[in-house]
Amino acid sequence: MGSGKSTAGKQLAHALQCPLFDTDSIIESRKGKSIADIFAAEGEEKFRAYEYQLLLELVNTPQPSVIVCGGGTPCFADVMGILNRHSSTIYLETPVDVLYARLQVEAEQRPLLQGKKKLRKFIGELLAQRELFYKQAKFTINTMGKTEEEIAVEIINL
Repeated sequence: MGSGKSTAGKQLAHALQCPLFDTDSIIESRKGKSIADIFAAEGEEKFRAYEYQLLLELVNTPQPSVIVCGGGTPCFADVMGILNRHSSTIYLETPVDVLYARLQVEAEQRPLLQGKKKLRKFIGELLAQRELFYKQAKFTINTMGKTEEEIAVEIINL
C-alpha cells in the first residue's frame, strides 16, 4: 500500500505494450462499488475471496500481461505461491517513512487505515507482517528515490 504499484504497473504495461490488470480496479468495476465500500458492507474476508478468484482467472490468461495486486493480496491463502508459479513476482520495497508520507493524505480512503490514531506506527507494523510474504517474490526493487518510470525500466531489465 503506497509503494507505487499501480503507477509503476501502468508504466510497465505501456512499455511492454501489454494489458494491465489492476485487481482493485477490476473488483471495483465488477462489484460496482469502491474497495472501502466492499470492506464496509462485506468485510475483508469476502474481499480477499474476490481477489483470490480474480487472481486464479488472471494467472491463466494466455497473453503476457502486468498484474498489479493490492498490498494485502499476497498475504492470504496461497496467493504468493500461485503468483510465483505463474509469473515473475516483484516486491517494490519502500521505506516506512515514504509510505507514511504518501498514505497520510489518503488514509481515510483506505479501509485498513481509516481511523488509525498512530498511522506511522500502524503502517510499520503492517509492513513488518506483510514483508514475510513480499520477500517471497522472485525479485525485489528498492524504490527509494526512484520515479515510477525508473522502476518500470528496472523491472524490464530484470
